Amino acid sequence: MNREITRQFDVLVVGGGPAGISAALSAAEQGAHVGIVDDNHNLGGQIWRGEATNCTSAASHWINGLSGKGVESLCAARVVDQIGPNTLLAETADHICELSYSKLVLATGARERFLPFPGWTLPNVMGAGALQALVKSGLPVHGKRVVIAGTGPLLLAVASCLRKHGAKIAIICEQASRASLARFGFSLLAYPQKIRQALSLRKDLSGIRFVPDCWPVAAIGDGVLEQLTLARGNDVENISCDYLACGFHLVPNTELPSLLGCRLRDGFVEVDDFQRTSAPDVFCAGEP
Repeated sequence: MNREITRQFDVLVVGGGPAGISAALSAAEQGAHVGIVDDNHNLGGQIWRGEATNCTSAASHWINGLSGKGVESLCAARVVDQIGPNTLLAETADHICELSYSKLVLATGARERFLPFPGWTLPNVMGAGALQALVKSGLPVHGKRVVIAGTGPLLLAVASCLRKHGAKIAIICEQASRASLARFGFSLLAYPQKIRQALSLRKDLSGIRFVPDCWPVAAIGDGVLEQLTLARGNDVENISCDYLACGFHLVPNTELPSLLGCRLRDGFVEVDDFQRTSAPDVFCAGEP
């Protein structure tokens, strides 16, 4: 590892997903010297993974806009420490980077919550978002039997993505009851755009079994996933599959905000109406 790269920015953004990219562009448009750091090899985060090279996508438009505004990108870099006031230390495969800033925007995203059950460590049992990310990065799933289980709207989005890549979605198991889903549906009446998105996803998934009050209780296989046991109320169903994608909501990545002394509330970074955290010169955007 070569030592070291030193950079100084008016605004430094940590996290290259949609929130981080938007923050970087907004700051650059106001004339600030902006840097954006992400631990992935390409910007886009989990939402826009693999879409930067698609010249017709919204992701490409936003990501290409960074270079057009003079934003300096540092990818495949991981922030590991705060080494002084308004100074972070990051590392890449080849360099140690000292990054100084006047203002810092944390857009560190979230990770999946995974609830363990017997057999959950078998190969091909993974998080729903993780499987989606692998497929976007080139994992072939054409003709593969996939069970999607857990709770929340992410299940539908992942199912739609996998189906478009040729996977055979055997079943979508939603742990919430029909009554809970109905209450959630009524809460969306105040958000017409969300209703349109939900209806579009349901149209994409026509013909696929969607079973509420259903969850995985055991993954079975000899060295790799072969079969899944599902609980459906008081009943049990066994189903053969090649992949199980589980999603039980998301957990914000608060390690860096905690390191910097940002106050947390209920597991999230506390911000005011201007996205300011309790730490001086530190702002937060997106999932955290």
